[in-house]
Amino acid sequence: MAPNMIKGVVFDLDGTLIHSSIDFPKMKRLMIEILEASGVPNGVLTPNDTTVVTLAKAEKIWKEQGKPEDERETIRRTLDETMDQGELEAAPGVKEVEGATAAVRKLKEGGYKLAILTRSHNAYAVEALRKIGAVRYFDLILGRGETPKPKPYAEALQHSAELMGLSLDEVVFVGDHHIDSTCAHNAGCHFVGVRSGPRGEESWAQNRPQVILDSVADLPGYLNSL
Repeated sequence: MAPNMIKGVVFDLDGTLIHSSIDFPKMKRLMIEILEASGVPNGVLTPNDTTVVTLAKAEKIWKEQGKPEDERETIRRTLDETMDQGELEAAPGVKEVEGATAAVRKLKEGGYKLAILTRSHNAYAVEALRKIGAVRYFDLILGRGETPKPKPYAEALQHSAELMGLSLDEVVFVGDHHIDSTCAHNAGCHFVGVRSGPRGEESWAQNRPQVILDSVADLPGYLNSL
């Protein structure tokens, strides 16, 4: 990473900037119930998969079944509404990762462009950032459905950098999960991992980052030290 080249920082949200009380296991179970009621065979889907993997499996099965696109879109909307509801219900319980807002402020004052790239709903992301007093520091907030493809696909970061007016070489992505590091790897983007997520070191089942900090509170110092 060439420090004089970095002009923007893209952050994951949950586990990176905030501690969330979203009940992800419950959300995944509800999504699987909806998908099984819509024709996906029982037992094929598991709550151990990420939502991206679950949806990809469903899409493959729908294609094999020849399910019409209008039916698929209706199911997708129902799934989105289920995720939206779970996230917004959890918004009041959001807490800042200690030192996150101060770190974001330092980066903004240092001239960096800042963005959020999350698989959560935009309204939830905005409310969470408002709750920790950080929303005003961000130039861009991208939530679910606001990129051509979600993380971990390269298009998510490519789209983010494009909207920031930067190249991927000028951006560093910061996250707490291997989905984030995989997204950066796929896009050819610099990446810094943090241990503040709910799984800590266990988050890096694959694509382990070369750089892992305890939290984003350490990020300004790390970038200054390069």
